[in-house]
Amino acid sequence: MNRTCLTVVLLPVLMTGCSWVPDRTLVYQEAQTDKRMDVPEGMWFSGFDDRYPIPDVENRIQIEDSSGERFVVPEPPQLVVLGQADAPDETSTPRPDSLGAILGRDGNGYPIIMLNTQFVWAWEYVGQAVGKTDLRVDDRDRDSGIFYVRVPSEYGLKERQAQLKLSQTVNGIQVAVLNQTGTSLVDREPGQAILQRLYNEL
Repeated sequence: MNRTCLTVVLLPVLMTGCSWVPDRTLVYQEAQTDKRMDVPEGMWFSGFDDRYPIPDVENRIQIEDSSGERFVVPEPPQLVVLGQADAPDETSTPRPDSLGAILGRDGNGYPIIMLNTQFVWAWEYVGQAVGKTDLRVDDRDRDSGIFYVRVPSEYGLKERQAQLKLSQTVNGIQVAVLNQTGTSLVDREPGQAILQRLYNEL
């Protein structure tokens, strides 16, 4: 019976835990600096060492100094830019005198135009050439290299719309004629007629 009572009494005490222990985590803020120990004459103290001495502390605290030797806080080193690479600008590329346009066929016999120039100029020249033909540009997507064109019936194309696709290859810029959804090349004969008309204006 006595053991049970003792357990009941001690249980709340144990549950409170450290709440009875005073919190002394901030006592360090009350610390004070004592004066330096005086070493008796004829002896020295080898344990004292100023690790981070303040240079010329006497002159630093003076507001005016007739000697002109006041402590000056050094400025941090400045960043020096030795050079800066500009982003490439396609429009700064010299305009080509000749596109080196070639009307030919790919490995499967489909007509293509090869342009020996950079994409930025190929896009410009093809756009100008299309404007001189009876093909009508409904839309264009330079990022994809596509001109969406409306094709007259005399070219023999079943669909009245097609895509002129400019593609970057190891041999230059290739121009091909795709169907209106861009999923395949158009038939060889209408594709040849469209690219021949375009080639004549390049």
